[in-house]
Amino acid sequence: DPTAVEKARQLACAYPDRLTVKWEQFGNIANLEQTFDGIVLDIGLSSSQIDSNRGFSFQRDAPLDMRMSYTAEHGPLRRLIPANIIVNQFSRAKLASIFGSFGQERFAGKIAFEIEQRRERNPINTTQQLVDAVLAAVPRAVAQKSPIHPATRVFQALRIYINDELGQLQSALATATQMLNPGGRLVVVSFHSLEDSIVKNYFRGISQKYQQQQRRRRRVANPATTTNANDTSDSGAMSFSVLTRRAVRASDKEVELNPRSRSAKLRVLERVS
Repeated sequence: DPTAVEKARQLACAYPDRLTVKWEQFGNIANLEQTFDGIVLDIGLSSSQIDSNRGFSFQRDAPLDMRMSYTAEHGPLRRLIPANIIVNQFSRAKLASIFGSFGQERFAGKIAFEIEQRRERNPINTTQQLVDAVLAAVPRAVAQKSPIHPATRVFQALRIYINDELGQLQSALATATQMLNPGGRLVVVSFHSLEDSIVKNYFRGISQKYQQQQRRRRRVANPATTTNANDTSDSGAMSFSVLTRRAVRASDKEVELNPRSRSAKLRVLERVS
């Protein structure tokens, strides 16, 4: 995000030799070409992005864009398709797939149909036009009972698709773990269930490999318990342990001070060896 990069550069000037700014996608973290004692991935939108006029929020009328980097000169994003192009040009089936897959939207098909009907009369180029289409498609009784705004999942789905957020997260996790020094920790803060599920399952999988290595080493230490006493094939492999049995959530006090933290989930992985 060019706005975030500019703010970071201002901080770097204010605190020389303490902050280095690199403009990259999460998935390209390997381009840093070094190892770390700690890596933090903050997957969520910033308040400045939500409050901007770039179409991330359904709570203000703005051009329907949603790109993190919104021109080719503003960084290395591969897919620079604004949300209005997707909403107006993608097929009904493709829209329904995006809303269902990336937003877990229950009424994805109905919303896609409503968008298709409306765009035939007038292009949908603003956030309010998209919100109106969603509200027309979602049954009123369901919308009234929902704890979140009916357009929440549609906006989430478009933003995730446009910016390849889940793909970037998966690439970043696989790379970041290989860039940790022994004893180093990877901290990930996610803000919705799709992201958290990816983080949880990746951490679980890579730590289970560590547990398997530990069991092999115990068998090697006690040959009487196994016929595979000479199996030391994993002795030089990286090993990891999950430090957060459950995701850490914001306290009630923190949510009171910062309501946007209510959906945050933090998980920590440590490189053991």
